[in-house]
Amino acid sequence: QQTILFVALIMLLLTGLSLTYHDSWFGRIMIGIEGGLEARGNLHYFFAFVLITLAVFHAFYITFSNKGQSEISHLKYGKKDFRDMLLSFKYNFGFGKTKPYYGRYNLSQKFQYWGVIVGSVTMITTGIILLLKVWKIAMVVPKWLWDITNLVHSFEGMMILLVLFLCHIYDVHLSPGVFPMSKIWLTGKISKDELKEEHPLEYD
Repeated sequence: QQTILFVALIMLLLTGLSLTYHDSWFGRIMIGIEGGLEARGNLHYFFAFVLITLAVFHAFYITFSNKGQSEISHLKYGKKDFRDMLLSFKYNFGFGKTKPYYGRYNLSQKFQYWGVIVGSVTMITTGIILLLKVWKIAMVVPKWLWDITNLVHSFEGMMILLVLFLCHIYDVHLSPGVFPMSKIWLTGKISKDELKEEHPLEYD
């Protein structure tokens, strides 16, 4: 699911950005690489279908599988997370000496997960509305809603690129102690020392 997700999102971002900035040097280069406007559109539709299929599968996974239910129980926000946010702020800015004690997932990891969920649902919903325009049945959608949807779809793509990818790339590749890459996402395993340091409640 992780691999399919990041491949789909990267391809959707690249094919979407090339259309958004089609009249710039960047857009023209990207559209050329993607095989022209029609090929770019087909790529975008294909990976949108992949994302929708993955979203449906993941919804069933976290609802009906034991492993999925277990993981989502650790990813849900609770009262402790809001206390940890304040504690983390104080610790990171030198106002406190105690850092939060995290369980299986820390605040950043939870934010990234729910950010992907919210971002994917927004992109899928707005993408389907925009597709009505392409299919020449946009009259079922008021023009003002289509205009707003177009803006939301474009800016949500930029938000995913700037916030989630940059945040995720830092955590997995650039943060101290993991550079050039944490292998946890590949192996599913974490060292005992890292578990003690980063997720002490899970270690306990």
